[in-house]
Amino acid sequence: MSFLIPGLAGFFGVLVMTFFLRRARYLHLPESQMVRAIGSLITRNYETSLLPGTLVHMAMGTLFGYGYSMLLSTAPISGTNPFIGIALCSFMGLVHGMIVTLFLVIAVAQNHPLERFKSLTPEDMMSHVIAHLAYGMTVGFMFVVLPTYLG
Repeated sequence: MSFLIPGLAGFFGVLVMTFFLRRARYLHLPESQMVRAIGSLITRNYETSLLPGTLVHMAMGTLFGYGYSMLLSTAPISGTNPFIGIALCSFMGLVHGMIVTLFLVIAVAQNHPLERFKSLTPEDMMSHVIAHLAYGMTVGFMFVVLPTYLG
């Protein structure tokens, strides 16, 4: 796999994940302001949080594409069927979402500088897990599709 593919897969994955976080109401879940929450951890201000939050979220999502690629390459059956790769990445996204949600509840929400981000409801947690699942599915799909176009 080309060095570029995991980065592009992660980038597209984080775009889809952000879409799911912002449009969770269509799944009857609350919208998440994750980008602003990340940014306001840096700026300690909601109004100036969008740019740093976007940069950090996109960079981390892109980097996680490389982590998913590394984990996928250790699976002995991942090269036999493209759908297995998508399923494995989806599972990684699900587990990743559960871990991140626990981290949000335990560490971030309790210590966030802005009051609006200090609590998470079960619906908020579910939207984060679903968004990470969408990230994993997108990354897996990109691992299958991008090599065809990038050679």
